[in-house]
Amino acid sequence: MGLFDLPAPLFNALDGAMATVLPAAARLAIWAVFGAVLTMFLYKLCSPQAKIGQAKREAKAARQRLNAFDGDFADAGPLIKNQFTTAFKHVGMVVPGTLLAILPLLALLLWAETHYGHTLPPSGVTPEIATVPDGVATSWSNGAEPARLTVGDASAPIAQFDMTSPVGIVTKQPWWHWLAENPLGYLPDDAPVDQVHIDLPVLEVIPFGPAWMHSWLFVFMPVMFIVSLAIYKWAKIE
Repeated sequence: MGLFDLPAPLFNALDGAMATVLPAAARLAIWAVFGAVLTMFLYKLCSPQAKIGQAKREAKAARQRLNAFDGDFADAGPLIKNQFTTAFKHVGMVVPGTLLAILPLLALLLWAETHYGHTLPPSGVTPEIATVPDGVATSWSNGAEPARLTVGDASAPIAQFDMTSPVGIVTKQPWWHWLAENPLGYLPDDAPVDQVHIDLPVLEVIPFGPAWMHSWLFVFMPVMFIVSLAIYKWAKIE
């Protein structure tokens, strides 16, 4: 299990409890509110708010002095330098807290993509499967639960994967797998195929409207943006 996968059992348990009374769209809205609240207040806690506010005012004052300058360009050097210095100082104070605050959000987004991004095809339906490089044989068996993906000839398979999660890609194990693992597993390092792409159906969180509205992102991202902006204003976060 990767670092960002550690909260997944808790997310699954909470989502399962909410699923008894709420549809997927409502649950995603709640997760978006949770992600916004957690991220914004964690950023406020992890960043030097007073110093950031001072740096922001200094950067604004430097821009105003440069905009008001009416002399020769050669004489504007100190003002230009001061503008860049104050701007980079402001950014340097904001970035560490931002990086710390988005770590839990990344874990939530990765879980949501796995949980709400796609769904497995119904029994008897075989999805389109492509390999990189192409030409490697694959087969799909969904007569039993879970469905099984076989890479290579069935008599001498390169690898077999039980489709316990609706994940649309299988690769060789990357160096960063300690951050987020593929729940299906990985291809052998010496396999003649590098990637297997499975064209899984998109999970329709919103069952109406154009196809681009059906994705979980159409619910999650707008709600998180609106709530984050409201918290930013209400909590006076720098």
